[in-house]
Amino acid sequence: MALTINRVIKNVKAKKLRMAFAESVTCGMIASKLNTIKGTGYFFAGSIVCYDTDVKIGLLKVSPVLILKYSPVSKQVTEILCRNLSRIIKADIYGAVTGLSTPDKTIKHPTGTIFLSVYIGNNIISQRKRFNGTPLQIRKKAVKAMLLLIESAVK
Repeated sequence: MALTINRVIKNVKAKKLRMAFAESVTCGMIASKLNTIKGTGYFFAGSIVCYDTDVKIGLLKVSPVLILKYSPVSKQVTEILCRNLSRIIKADIYGAVTGLSTPDKTIKHPTGTIFLSVYIGNNIISQRKRFNGTPLQIRKKAVKAMLLLIESAVK
């Protein structure tokens, strides 16, 4: 993970870009990981932990209808989290991640399903991943997947 984060941050810093995140399943792990890099303030604007659906609706203005239609763990909701985050935090790159690191009978996706979106310029890139492991391992893999998605978006 150290090589991945260092490579991504080097690219982001070289282009003088700043990042912000809406973190659901990762619960602030992306922000915590970025804070281990020297000069964090130059490339990291902030992160909102939006684990609870009410935070997605209230703070990040995700439509309750969209959540009912697709579930809080979906490509559609993750993309809206990304876009709406840009109205709250000033940055150049916005990332959002939702998913299941533990079983949830109310959501139709299997445990380990992760949705990632990156919004840069007027472009949004999204991925659906499925990871195995403990809840902590799944969240760590989601963080790495987000960094790799940002890397591909910044190139």
